[in-house]
Amino acid sequence: MKRNPANKNTVKLLSLIVVLSGALVLAGWVFDIPVLKSISPAWISMKFDTALVFLLSGFTLYYIARAEEGAYDLAQVAIFITTLIIMLFMGVLFFSTLFGIHTGAEDLFFKEGQDTVKTVVPGRPSVPTMVNFLLIALAGILTMIKAQSLQFRLRLIGGLVVLIGLIAVFGYILNVPVLYYYIAGINSAMALHTAVLFILLGSGLLCL
Repeated sequence: MKRNPANKNTVKLLSLIVVLSGALVLAGWVFDIPVLKSISPAWISMKFDTALVFLLSGFTLYYIARAEEGAYDLAQVAIFITTLIIMLFMGVLFFSTLFGIHTGAEDLFFKEGQDTVKTVVPGRPSVPTMVNFLLIALAGILTMIKAQSLQFRLRLIGGLVVLIGLIAVFGYILNVPVLYYYIAGINSAMALHTAVLFILLGSGLLCL
């Protein structure tokens, strides 16, 4: 199959945007800049853990593109590191949500207030956010092991990631909280900029 260099450049650009966006939100937490944490005071914040994992996911997407270009050895090392951290963070948070336990991972870096908008457990991201990050980690694992039908699988994962993000964006546009996954007492909302960054990450995988 003929490879399209323009597609790889698009993927790298998308990964850079995601990395920089994640870094900006991290700066928002470190320097307490509310507009970077949540676009509007009425909307949920992007959690610190979410921003950190977006930064790692951006690097994962970049090195998936590098692996597709042939720089496999370097990409394998980088993807191993980023996907391991993503799986540890999001895996712990996912299972703590599933079993209703508090592991302290939510408060590892910053402790969020109890009165945070549309948040069930302070510091813990929405379940669809965790699922999307685990899907991105899966994309990295499939790249490392050189799975058969890799491009098809990456596009399938990318499509799911985009779909989850798009539903949340439409939820904000239509002002329907359940569409951005907010169920009072059960699941926190997905932040708007979280949804947008998932669309960019998923689109990068689709470009492959």
